[in-house]
Amino acid sequence: MGATPQDEIDKQHGEAYDAIISMKCAPMVDRGEIPLAWKVEPTMNDPRYNEAENVSVNGNSTLDTFQLKNEDEQSRYNLGSCISSRGQVDVSKLINLVTPGCHIPAATTNKPVSELKKMATNSKSNLWDEVNAAKNNAHVVRPSHDAWGIKKIVLMFCDDFLQTVYEMPWWHSNPAMRNAMKPILDALNIKPDRIVRMLFAALPPGTTIPVHHDTGAWVSKTHRVHVPIVVDDPDRIVFRCGPNESSMQRVSCIPGHVFEMNNQAKHAVSNCQKNNKHRVHMILDYVDMVHDDAGVSDSSLSSPSSFRPRRIQLSPGETLLQTRRSIDRALDKSKRPTPSFLILGAQKAGTTSIYEYLNQHPLVVKARRRETHCLDWRWNHTLNN
Repeated sequence: MGATPQDEIDKQHGEAYDAIISMKCAPMVDRGEIPLAWKVEPTMNDPRYNEAENVSVNGNSTLDTFQLKNEDEQSRYNLGSCISSRGQVDVSKLINLVTPGCHIPAATTNKPVSELKKMATNSKSNLWDEVNAAKNNAHVVRPSHDAWGIKKIVLMFCDDFLQTVYEMPWWHSNPAMRNAMKPILDALNIKPDRIVRMLFAALPPGTTIPVHHDTGAWVSKTHRVHVPIVVDDPDRIVFRCGPNESSMQRVSCIPGHVFEMNNQAKHAVSNCQKNNKHRVHMILDYVDMVHDDAGVSDSSLSSPSSFRPRRIQLSPGETLLQTRRSIDRALDKSKRPTPSFLILGAQKAGTTSIYEYLNQHPLVVKARRRETHCLDWRWNHTLNN
């Protein structure tokens, strides 16, 4: 899924302004936890959603031709099934923690973390400040959001393959933050050890995140939750979600509205507030609870239940090394095991095919040279053995 052209983003932002009047928020319905079985693939790839939309518009149904198994499966295709209002909670404590500095525009220069750590921290209470985060939390890059000027306060983050969850100092060493988050976790009936990503995002005024669906191995294995925190004028925040672009519904963004969304569905958000204020949401992703062979409940990503991500508590100022999909600690650099085997090939022996198969895995980095020839014409003849 390529980047959305700026002219298309501008067009969608104009449509969001129109939607302030023309599109009312959908009813806040608690549909319970959205089953992960509904998130195996992007909703736009499932023709049953298109048929369900036809039912809502024209009143005639051929959904039975898809042989839906039961009432639960039928509810998957009901209007509004991509959003579930899980509760309404008091977020006043969170407002107090994240309001300082939240309306200051993001820095326009992307400095490396090494440079940020050399700069002076203006205020430790401003958790949005990148210098403060780099020195007292851990600096995390979110390329698209950073480019749009969307600021963040990261409390937990994982790689796209759910191998490791990094718990930030501003979470594990901040009792005030953990206490302020408790009403949200209680509404969701989850414990912190099930959370794999948790952050605050400040969307600048006049900014639209265009229509998209999320990608990455983590998406189909996690529940995505949004909670509006700092919103001066909820009527001018246009958050939409639905199985395809033509069937997106508007979601209420009043502070404290805990809603789960199917982020395999299409969604977009626009900050159309006139008061030059950012909109702050708390965003978290959590995994299902499963039972192991001993009957003990624990968080897990998939069967078998013995597979669980590592959880690491970072120290203040730790440096993370990121690619588009992976995250590693700088402290662990050079600690990985070196290659322990070689594959020796001959002509027409299939080694080229093996090479191409291996490169299809997203965690494999393609070599600069496929055939090293280290044992023939590139051999170092000065070596004695």
